[in-house]
Amino acid sequence: MDYNSLLLKTAFACMACDGDIATEEVQLIKDYAKSSESFGDIDIDKKLNELVNEINQNGKRFLKDYLTDVYEATLSVEQELQLLTVAVQMILADKVIEYNEIKFFKVIRSNLKVASNETILQKVEGVTEDFLAEDIKADYLQLFDDYFENIELPHFVLTNREH
Repeated sequence: MDYNSLLLKTAFACMACDGDIATEEVQLIKDYAKSSESFGDIDIDKKLNELVNEINQNGKRFLKDYLTDVYEATLSVEQELQLLTVAVQMILADKVIEYNEIKFFKVIRSNLKVASNETILQKVEGVTEDFLAEDIKADYLQLFDDYFENIELPHFVLTNREH
């Protein structure tokens, strides 16, 4: 998977990981695509619809596959930090931060090689200690299993309201 696609899939996965796709989150992806070249020349509307169909068909498997994509990706430190930045921006977009979203961020982070929490705190806008605090279940497999045991994914529908 190319980096632009992984970055977009990160935004989408973080948007859906709480079981809700908020209008603000969809708009953030569209704004991000317009204002930067992070997603390359991907047709955002088309790709978002494809991702919605994929998560509706595969449910939790979609998120697990995404995490595998992150784990298998060969990324530079800068790319990892950008990926984490997109993740945090999506989690913060709807102004409602649920623990499952922070837990999902921690699972993403555990699949990356970024060396220190200090680097993340310095370089990733919006991240707080809550995103990096060690859980009681700090072991990756326990955190992974706990996240997926406690999340239910509905049938998603994108709203196409423009702001």
